[in-house]
Amino acid sequence: MNMPKGFRIPTLILLAALCSGAATAAQADEQLVYRPLVTDGTEYRRVAYPKEAGTLLVLASSEVVFEAYRVPVSYWPITREYLADFTAGTAPVEGTVEIVDSAGSVTTIEPVPYLTWHADGVGAGPMKLISGEETQAFYDDYVAKARDAAEKIKEYQRIVAERQAAVEAWLKIAAERPPTLPKPPPELTIAEPEPYRAYASEPRISAVTALPEGRYTVQLRGADGDIVAGSERVLVSFAPRAEAVGYVLRPEDRWTRPLVTFAPDETVYTTGKTDLFLQPVPVAEYEANQFTRLFRPQSVEATDPSLTVWVPRPQDRELVAGAELALSAEGADLGALAQTPYRVSQLPGAARGYEIEEFTPLAGAALEPDFVAMRLTQDVEATEVALTTDGAPLPGSERQIRSVTPPSGALLFLPALLPLAIGVALRLRRRGRR
Repeated sequence: MNMPKGFRIPTLILLAALCSGAATAAQADEQLVYRPLVTDGTEYRRVAYPKEAGTLLVLASSEVVFEAYRVPVSYWPITREYLADFTAGTAPVEGTVEIVDSAGSVTTIEPVPYLTWHADGVGAGPMKLISGEETQAFYDDYVAKARDAAEKIKEYQRIVAERQAAVEAWLKIAAERPPTLPKPPPELTIAEPEPYRAYASEPRISAVTALPEGRYTVQLRGADGDIVAGSERVLVSFAPRAEAVGYVLRPEDRWTRPLVTFAPDETVYTTGKTDLFLQPVPVAEYEANQFTRLFRPQSVEATDPSLTVWVPRPQDRELVAGAELALSAEGADLGALAQTPYRVSQLPGAARGYEIEEFTPLAGAALEPDFVAMRLTQDVEATEVALTTDGAPLPGSERQIRSVTPPSGALLFLPALLPLAIGVALRLRRRGRR
């Protein structure tokens, strides 16, 4: 292209053009992509596995839904990932899912109905997969309960609206000061119904299975009896390396900023100047490289294979339900603390303070505790704690407690005074030379 003499392409425009070209995804290549529904123990997610994503990862003994699609896949350089285009209406590839173990034994996974269940509401607690013959009956029961709850709320709102209308009508009559004023409408004696928080997805049919720990090959067998081209993939089912009991630590003076101690070899440090609330949580230790790629198989971060990660297992919360916190100091028994529900109450006034009090539910009230924990008061000089059931400590629940003295507030300003001290010393030195 001929340009006028002295013409220059602006640098910013040139860079923008280059960046635009670099950010453009490579041409899509259609391939078979697995899209299993997997869990990390808390929630279920769909994870796409184009062939470039490598080995499929699942948690051992957890139910997994296997589906495969033939869709376009393109490389996205910004995130350095191969992205599959699951356009709405794309149907799974027809075929029977087969799992081949390390010994060569083939297990056929038959399609069954399944749904995802959120007992505490979406995003409010662990998810559960319901599958098999009970799925439809489970879903019908959920729909019936949800509709019944909705009808109760609707009826309550109708009663409240009618009473409000009656009160307004009575106020108009009272404003006219009649010789005989009728009695005002009676107070409401019914409590507001509890909202129904649970949610279940509509049932679908697919291959659902739970695999023991091990290395497998997953493949699709078509209606013609042959293996579907491009469907053979390596699959690893990994289990926790260890299980224990962790704690969420809530200091009374900053309960909104909790700390956690999940690893059993960790020590809990406290100033001894505030009460400490310990909330037990079942935890498990996994190989970090596997667990971090469970939901992000194309993660570019290279994790050291020797690293591990402790993660909470809310689905096992029944293991710590009702357990007590045994206290001891240098081998001497100091008693035990029971798990107690607590609620935080804001104090009136400009101080914006709060109090943490034991929670006592009222009949018909919808209030719930803010948390359930064991309260370790500052006057208890315990050096070891452990969660116990029937007097026996739960494995991995032991923790050392160490009281430390924080530095004086005045000492925190010493580093800021250092430049000033150096300046004064230099000034005095110059005066001494004169």
